[in-house]
Amino acid sequence: MRPTPRASVLTAALVSLLASFDASGAARPRIQHVLLISIDGLHQEDLAHCIAAGACPELAALARHGVTYTDASTTRPSDSFPGMIAQVSGGTPRVTGVYYDHTFDRDLYPPGSGCKGPRGSAVRLTGYLDRNESRLDGGSPSGLSGNSAAAIDPARLPERRFDGRCEPLWPHDYLLVNTVFGVLHRHGLRTAWIDKHPAYDILNGPGGPAGGPGRNIEDFFAPEVHAALTAGNLREAGAKSATLADPRISFQDSPAAIQVYDRLKLRALLNEIDGFDHSGRRRVGTPALFGMNFQSVNVAEKRASGGYLDPEADPSPALRSAIAFVDRSIGRIVAALRQRRIADATLLIVSAKSGNAPIDRRLAKIISDRAVLTPALDKLGRADQFHVADDILLEWLTPAFRNRVPQVIRSLIAQQAAGTDLGIGKFYAGPELDALFGNPATDPRAPDFILSPRLGVIYANHPGKIAEHGGMHQDDRHVALLVSNPLLRAKTFIGVVRTTQIAPTILRALGLDPRALQAVRLEGTRTLPELGTLTRR
Repeated sequence: MRPTPRASVLTAALVSLLASFDASGAARPRIQHVLLISIDGLHQEDLAHCIAAGACPELAALARHGVTYTDASTTRPSDSFPGMIAQVSGGTPRVTGVYYDHTFDRDLYPPGSGCKGPRGSAVRLTGYLDRNESRLDGGSPSGLSGNSAAAIDPARLPERRFDGRCEPLWPHDYLLVNTVFGVLHRHGLRTAWIDKHPAYDILNGPGGPAGGPGRNIEDFFAPEVHAALTAGNLREAGAKSATLADPRISFQDSPAAIQVYDRLKLRALLNEIDGFDHSGRRRVGTPALFGMNFQSVNVAEKRASGGYLDPEADPSPALRSAIAFVDRSIGRIVAALRQRRIADATLLIVSAKSGNAPIDRRLAKIISDRAVLTPALDKLGRADQFHVADDILLEWLTPAFRNRVPQVIRSLIAQQAAGTDLGIGKFYAGPELDALFGNPATDPRAPDFILSPRLGVIYANHPGKIAEHGGMHQDDRHVALLVSNPLLRAKTFIGVVRTTQIAPTILRALGLDPRALQAVRLEGTRTLPELGTLTRR
């Protein structure tokens, strides 16, 4: 005899209730996995346009069972490192201590110095740290098959004095606050992450071994995106032919090659969904928290062959193709979750580390970092100790000029007035800098001042870019944010949210206390709204 519809509903409810308790009878959250996807460069405008045009059916399907946040912003500055760290720590650069992928710390010693000589060192969190940046594995066999952070060369790390000894400072210990990976690891839950440089070891958070890779991310895979487009690297990435080979450029310099690179990471993620490690060799179980970033949209937005057709963010054919590629990849991810029968138990979060500016390519202007910007900084003498420049300038001055910040700023303004275009928009210095980023007089990492140039200005040393990220403009920071689960109803939230709210939401969804995150306590970061029982304990 077939059960009545009412009996079927009651049976389903009973099964759901029983599933919310473990063998000991203790309540456990319905969400067992969180899958975090960063589509680097994806603006909220991109998501809205592609859904409206029917050009991203997989993302549209997620939105039909999720909350779309139409006013989400990433960090200031909007570089990839603070942007990604925000999503897993819940903190802004003021408390995480990481302002950019290149920064400066007045308390550290340069690599290889033996902690001798004057203090002050650049901290480079890019492929520079690799044993061999030109190789996809970063110069270490473990770079592809094991923990990719093994490719970091300790001789390239800044040094610190700790417990009376001099030691290299690994990226995970450079971060000042813990991350969701550390919280989950402490609770015995498996974690994994896939990114673009071994230096993303930083996402482990502090407390790992001082002499090697962090351990809070149990399966860390980060093939080097700066690797040269050699036949060998393409073969390692799984390319079917070497027709894209050009050793003069890297994967991130080619819209076609970057999709090969993203497919490599996608295969690793699908292995993890299936319960294996990223290599597909060891069965370890699907992680409680895992995810990856896609680079294809980011590359398509920056190249002259891509970008946007107008100020309303209508995508060029190249950018439309990149978004479609990522959308198909999202479809494969969702299909794998269903095949594994864990879709209902998985909270899928889609966002972006950053956008890219300007959307209106007519505003784009390259100003040479070496030929224009650095000489301008040194006009008064040797004022420039270290700076980072993309579509923003973060400046650390030499000791002789640290108390002369107003004079340096006045000099830059005067040079522009005299005819040298420095792209000047707004300076952050003094109390305004202190409030947003920290006081450089007391914080060894805080820059002495920040220059946010006018929208469209990119400080670079080569032509060809039409957009970049790192800056303070809406085009840099207004990113997509979508949280989805098959049992959610479609909602649109138009209030202001921040990508820092992703981290406490991850913990709450998995039944853990968001206040276990130090940045959440320091900055009062809240969970994302409108998720109902999915993020209630």
